[in-house]
Amino acid sequence: MNKKIKLEKFDHYLQEKLKNPEFNQNYEIEKAKVAVAQKIAEIRQDSHLRQTDLAKKMHVSQQFISQIESGQETNLTLDTLFKLAKSLGRNINISFPKSHSKNPVFKIA
Repeated sequence: MNKKIKLEKFDHYLQEKLKNPEFNQNYEIEKAKVAVAQKIAEIRQDSHLRQTDLAKKMHVSQQFISQIESGQETNLTLDTLFKLAKSLGRNINISFPKSHSKNPVFKIA
């Protein structure tokens, strides 16, 4: 019961913070980074690869793969994303559909 109260308080706090446009934008960017990191880790695991295996394919360190998958890599470039996709036997699909809200929506599929 106590955890639920704390979660409800946090949810209320977050909703209030999200009213601030700058906070909201930073929150959405971080949320997108986490979604990308999680998707990369999921695809790697579905491909039955360890981080070290993927690192060897990309000619990078295992630590670099770990940083990407944990969202700690702060400079994830398109070049790196293309190398990741190629190493995982995947394509990248980037689109910019028309938005009907003032905040862009970031989807990972």
